[in-house]
Amino acid sequence: MSVNAIFRELAVENATKQTEMVDNLLEEAPFLAMMPMQPSTDGFSNVYEELSSVTGAGLVDIDDELPMIDSSSELKQTDLSILGGTMFVGEDKAMRFGGAGAYFNGKMPVIMNKTGEDLEKALIYNNFRAFAIDNNKVIDALGVGSTNYSMLAVTWKSGVISGLYDPTSYGNGKIFDVKPLNGGELYEKEVDGKIINGYGVRIKSTLGVQLASDRYISGIVNIDIANSKTPTEAQLDEMLLNCRANGATKIYMHPALLTWMYNFKGDRMQMVTSESNVDRTVAMWNGIPIVTTYSFLKAAESKVTV
Repeated sequence: MSVNAIFRELAVENATKQTEMVDNLLEEAPFLAMMPMQPSTDGFSNVYEELSSVTGAGLVDIDDELPMIDSSSELKQTDLSILGGTMFVGEDKAMRFGGAGAYFNGKMPVIMNKTGEDLEKALIYNNFRAFAIDNNKVIDALGVGSTNYSMLAVTWKSGVISGLYDPTSYGNGKIFDVKPLNGGELYEKEVDGKIINGYGVRIKSTLGVQLASDRYISGIVNIDIANSKTPTEAQLDEMLLNCRANGATKIYMHPALLTWMYNFKGDRMQMVTSESNVDRTVAMWNGIPIVTTYSFLKAAESKVTV
């Protein structure tokens, strides 16, 4: 598996027994599904080298003294997180559903769908968007209050900007390690103040994000469509410059924000009387694909101080 494989490819290849679980996890999480992944260097952590200073060679006259050249770096570490949870069912309810295994399997699709949504939203807001804001890589669209949108541009780069996984977890044929609690036997648990007998299961995996350089993430914040505080074409172009956009770059936003961007195309459309279809859709900006996800808040972001 290539270190540049996206999360969905990695998950399906290593989770052949859990394809339905993977599909449910990523159904409403396109940012997560398309995130390039690479294995961590040391299980639950990824150690990498960050260049801190470089003195390069210079031009000198013939037989002149050559300048000193050197470079220095420091080791840094990104820790992975545990993704998982536990579930419990009482003995009587389990029997009505055909056993604990059947009960848990029936619950998994909706749980995985919600897990994917929550995980993707956390990645967007707690990692990528926060990283861009903290490193002054966002442009202000001048919206105020708490009815704003934002968009992100990410240039994925192996070893620098990518997802991380523990190959010892993903290499056992499953994206999630699913294990019955108490060996699959009955045990007592307090539920709503009562002690009842039942069965439990836990699911567990690992996931991390490598954000090693602010050169490759940028965005636009404080976009307030309702109050005409929207990005200009120049700001969209600047956002792509700020993340050194290339063939590995994607633009991410809420679908409603993309719908607003149709105005860029609609204002320039010309139609003749024989045409019957008005196509104002936009899928790319200057050749960079646009990916929409409902994990971005819809007109509900507070003003970001830029």
